[in-house]
Amino acid sequence: MAKTINLFLMDDTANGRIKCTISSRSGIIFRIPRKDLSKSKDRDELKQDGVYFLLGEEDERKKIYVGQASNRKNGKGILGRLNEHDRNSDKNFWTEAIVFTTTDNSFGATELNWLENKFCNMAIKAARYDVTNENEPPPGNVSEEKESELEEHVEFVLLILGAIGYKIFEPQKKISPPPPDEEIFYLSRFVKRLGRKINARMKRTPTGYKVLAGSEISPIEDGNRPLNVKNARHLAKINNGKLLEDVDFSKPSPAAEFVLGTSAAGPISWKTRNGVPLQNFL
Repeated sequence: MAKTINLFLMDDTANGRIKCTISSRSGIIFRIPRKDLSKSKDRDELKQDGVYFLLGEEDERKKIYVGQASNRKNGKGILGRLNEHDRNSDKNFWTEAIVFTTTDNSFGATELNWLENKFCNMAIKAARYDVTNENEPPPGNVSEEKESELEEHVEFVLLILGAIGYKIFEPQKKISPPPPDEEIFYLSRFVKRLGRKINARMKRTPTGYKVLAGSEISPIEDGNRPLNVKNARHLAKINNGKLLEDVDFSKPSPAAEFVLGTSAAGPISWKTRNGVPLQNFL
């Protein structure tokens, strides 16, 4: 069925803010350059609940962060969250944001959790951008009726993004073959409490995964790690923050938590030298 997509150039230029709608749908999508955030402070739609994507480049690689925002007591909603990211240097790669909300502000916590999880996993599988989310967002629990409704929203987002030239969630035609077992996977994350990045290496083994000697191990632990991770950190031979011998794990997430001392989703935290997440090969 043919559809008419309405694109409103809010700043009278294709390089500025764009509002996208379809007359028969409740969804609204905004493309907002980071430099134009202040121009959007009077937009009521941006004070609502919604999901958003931060897009940009760093180290010559495209990057994306998938997030959600709810209307807070200060009434700032999505825009308030974007302004927080603008002030926060740990996601300084982004130059524009894509925002998805609705005309009737119908998203609650259940819908936001499901959509954030859905889009994060779609971006990972498409592998067009490095997904910078430190942890995989939980999907929450939704009924099959609600999931069907939310899939329609996903379809709307994909339709709009395709129309304005974004292929964030479109799988690449050429799918990378699984890397050989001896290929190294890398983890690099800025740890705020340390004030620096932690860098580690891992490879797959016939029985699981091996964090390699020479990897940096965060000396800080949040105390909520699983027992196997706590034991591994306690028993590991570490000198001046460096692992002195390989440590084996059965799954990639405990391996990442061993390195970072905090929660981490291994399938998206460990990446090949080219930035392809481990999840793409599982």
